[in-house]
Amino acid sequence: MAKQVILAVAGAGKTYHVCREVDPEKKNLLLAFTHENIKNINRELIDAYGNIPNLTSVMTFDSFVYRLFVCPYIPTIARCFSRDYYEARGITLSKPPKKNIKMMDGMYRPNPQYIKDKELEHYFNKKGRVYNEYTSKLVMRAKKGREGLINKASQTLNRFFDQVLIDEFQDFREHDYDLIIALSKSVENILLVGDYYQHSVSAVNNTGKPFVNSKKKSINYNDFVTSLKTSGFVVDETTLVKSLRCPANICDFVREKLGIEIYAKNDNEGEIVWMTSDLETVLDNDNIVKLVFEDSAKYSFRSLNWSYSKGNTYTDICVILTKDLDILSNHDFSSKNLAISTINKLYVALTRTKGNLYIVTNKRFRSVKHKYYEK
Repeated sequence: MAKQVILAVAGAGKTYHVCREVDPEKKNLLLAFTHENIKNINRELIDAYGNIPNLTSVMTFDSFVYRLFVCPYIPTIARCFSRDYYEARGITLSKPPKKNIKMMDGMYRPNPQYIKDKELEHYFNKKGRVYNEYTSKLVMRAKKGREGLINKASQTLNRFFDQVLIDEFQDFREHDYDLIIALSKSVENILLVGDYYQHSVSAVNNTGKPFVNSKKKSINYNDFVTSLKTSGFVVDETTLVKSLRCPANICDFVREKLGIEIYAKNDNEGEIVWMTSDLETVLDNDNIVKLVFEDSAKYSFRSLNWSYSKGNTYTDICVILTKDLDILSNHDFSSKNLAISTINKLYVALTRTKGNLYIVTNKRFRSVKHKYYEK
């Protein structure tokens, strides 16, 4: 395994693949960003091995950092901040104080509760509980001369586990991502699996490194791959390029319109139907999930926001386009001028179906929207 990244497409079976990389006779650590991902991993492990192998640990990344990198090393962390002793009392999910506070007049002023990150109290609240949001930042900052906490803790990690596997790694940002890259330099066997085109889609953790550079410009796919290779990873772009979910013609459509290399690995049949008439027959059908860009809760029909549908599979879906995407059917349509976040959200929406894909233009939808929209 060594240091490897597998870049996957929607419906390719990322979690399935990660779990089949587990050797039940070895010590495995499987990590993911959300609790929902953890449930999926546990389910796949049980399907594969009948239970979760005795030598395999599964946890969220936040839990992993706190339990293996913060909690056992509080004395070391204190010394890195020139403190002889610090009494830590657990972890808190509450938000740390912001550097600036927005006033009633729209102006910002310094927050008197904010403490600079060179101080240990930046990472802990007044009760001595470390901010969950700052655990990775704390680990990366804890250095004494050339000796860093990350190096010391990584040596222990290699003794505890034979391999580390991280699912949906495109969900990690900023200090969490930096910590993963730092770990990859010390951990002997590490595998990351994720879909570049599903980043910046979820409701949280959407911005920042590695998908935005220092000038706040989005990082494209090729540059992202280059950065992974520069960090020492072997990048696999072919193993999980075929979707187990989407019919071949829908994969063809996504490749043509969005330039994303996705292919079918199934015999699923489905049609792409541009709804020009009888729109209500689809909107009133609860068996067809309607995917809208935003405000899905305000519609009386069964619907989800494009981004909230991430990870879901449906028999048939109906994607309602935004005004700027009404030209999607044009032969000369190009996604080059679209924001990467828009491309990613549309990609997620279009790839939720294992059957039919109904598409409704914004212009056509506006003619019946009043029947379904609850202000």
